[in-house]
Parts: sequence; C-alpha cells; structure tokens
Amino acid sequence: MSKHHDLTASYGESLVTCEHQFEASYYYHQVREQCMNHIHEISKAVDEFTVDFTDESLKILELLYYDLEDSNCFDYFSMTKEEFEECMGVYFGEMVTSTIDEARWVVKEYPLMENKYVTGIEKGNLSLMFPHGFFNHKERHPECVFTLYHLYKQLQK
Repeated sequence: MSKHHDLTASYGESLVTCEHQFEASYYYHQVREQCMNHIHEISKAVDEFTVDFTDESLKILELLYYDLEDSNCFDYFSMTKEEFEECMGVYFGEMVTSTIDEARWVVKEYPLMENKYVTGIEKGNLSLMFPHGFFNHKERHPECVFTLYHLYKQLQK
C-alpha cells in the first residue's frame, strides 16, 4: 500500500458519512451555524475583533489563533484547538461568500470514498475544500504571516 493511498484513505475516513447529498449539505450548514455562533461569542470577548467580514477582522482572528496556540488557551472560549480551526475556516468561507461575487459554499462527495463528503467554497473553476476548517494551521504555517488574508486576496482576483 502506498503512502499516498494511506493519506487519502485517512483523510476520507475523517470526513462526515452521509447517505445522500442533501444530508451532507444539511450537516455542513449546521456546522457553519454553530461556528458562526462561536465566532460571535469570541467577538464579544475580544474588543479588537468584530464580525464584519473585513480584511482586518480576518487578520485579527488569525492573530488570536496564534496567541491561543502559543499559550494553549483555547479553553478560554470553551473550545478545542480543532474547533477553533474549524470556526476560522467557516469565518473565512462566510467572508469570501459574502464579499466576493460568484463565490459560494459547496458540498461535494469525496471522489475516493463512497458516502463521504467535503465542504468548501467555489468561485468559477476554483474550489477550495476545507471540511475541518484550517486544521493544524500553525503546524503548516509556524509564523503568523496572515495566510488567510493572503488567500482571501487571491480569491478576489
């Protein structure tokens, strides 16, 4: 068995299992609603962060993530690191779909496993899937260089 196969199988296993597209769409809609509720609660506790879908709000959310990661304090918001990363992904997606023409949320079946679904955003021919938000964001980007902001700017083009 190849390393690539192990990685794709492991990823597929981590995805939500649903019998139908509608069920997966409903599931991910519920996740987005829960995450946005968390985001609004975070904005009440962090004066610098406002849920207004501006470039600045995305930068502040990412800075907050790095601060919480460095101090291991995600529990301050009664969340795990993974839940916060999922919420960052949802906020990013909501910002993109609210401010960029033709961008929309999508739910698609994972092509390598039956009844497994991913979610993300789509704009024209570009699809960015992130069913777990920005999972292990700091491990992928050890320094805060506003990765989400730069990704957002690329999508605006």
